[in-house]
Amino acid sequence: MKKKVLLIAALSILISGNILSADSIKGSDIIKMINSGKDVFLENTTIIGDLDFRGINDKELKKKIFDSKKTYIYHVKVSLKFENCIFNDNFIAYFYDEDEKILHTVNFHKDAVFNKCKFKGLSAFKYVKFLDDSGFEGAIFKEEALFKYSEFETDVSFAGTSYKREANFKYTKFKENTDFSKSRFSDEANFKYCHFDNNVNFKECKFIDGANFKYTKFPEVIYFDGSAFHGNANYKYTVFRNKVSFLNVVFDEDINFKYTKFKKTPVFKGTKFNGDIDSKYAKVEGESFSKFLLKNH
Repeated sequence: MKKKVLLIAALSILISGNILSADSIKGSDIIKMINSGKDVFLENTTIIGDLDFRGINDKELKKKIFDSKKTYIYHVKVSLKFENCIFNDNFIAYFYDEDEKILHTVNFHKDAVFNKCKFKGLSAFKYVKFLDDSGFEGAIFKEEALFKYSEFETDVSFAGTSYKREANFKYTKFKENTDFSKSRFSDEANFKYCHFDNNVNFKECKFIDGANFKYTKFPEVIYFDGSAFHGNANYKYTVFRNKVSFLNVVFDEDINFKYTKFKKTPVFKGTKFNGDIDSKYAKVEGESFSKFLLKNH
């Protein structure tokens, strides 16, 4: 009798769209819940099969004049909150059909939170817009974390995340405070051309392979304190308009500061440079970076 009661309770939770705890659920069933207008709250759950947002009914076709490429934008207008979940297969919020020249991407209009989740397959968030609260704190990405061209409108935390393959944030826009502290990048950390419009935290990160911040814009405060760069670090053409701190940072390999601009005095106290430094044309408040480093390191 007790088992029947538990089963009925579980079914009622599924129907209501507020799943607090379950062993597993199909990705296609989550899409059905979204299409029926139900918020999704999952904890300690394994998502079986692809979570493919091309199944969302609320979609918009965009096509530019004199351009053969079409773009479908899928609008998710319910809250999505995943806590300590496993995405066993692919997470598809972006897809490009090369034969048909059709781009598929998603706008999350409400919460899209994936804290402490494990993405075992593809995690495709390219061109995705996070218009409300979002978070990936403590998440693990087994394959490439593809966030290229994505946009975050509010504060977002990637603190404690782990990337087994490339972390691809190229051209990504972060409109508010951003936290990557205590993250581990086992493959390339690609932040080339990123726009960070507010404060950024990269404290105590481990960059096992290359870290690419070329052409990145940091208009506000950024911290790399206590981080370790075990591969090459590239800050070529990067602009630091406000405070940047490399307190107690270790650079094991070469670092490229060529053409880098420091608008305010950077912090390099306790920084270890174990490789070569290319600082040609780099400036600290108009002064040569090389001269600044000799006086302040």
